[in-house]
Amino acid sequence: MSHRVTTETEIKDKALLTVAAKTAGITFTEQGTDQIRFTGGKLSNATLDLRTGRITGDTDYGHTESGLGVLRQAYGEAKYKDECRRQGITIENRQVDRDGNIVLMCSMG
Repeated sequence: MSHRVTTETEIKDKALLTVAAKTAGITFTEQGTDQIRFTGGKLSNATLDLRTGRITGDTDYGHTESGLGVLRQAYGEAKYKDECRRQGITIENRQVDRDGNIVLMCSMG
């Protein structure tokens, strides 16, 4: 049975979302300046309001915690890498451990 689901996230940066969606294999289109409509991948047919970070979707199209988890993890990684770049930190290595955690080995420039 289909359920409409709304989830609060911290996803509010369009540039970081673009990187994260590509990493997660999720395609989207922009609807105006603040609305994103996911068109493919685990969040197909869901919408994201970049002003609030609120994602609204339907469980029949994959709007589940695991689907959101993929995007959240990719967004978190993109955000961390962007902050490293701003601070002059070099990412030397990226690994994913057996629990699915992303481990970045970094060094100061």
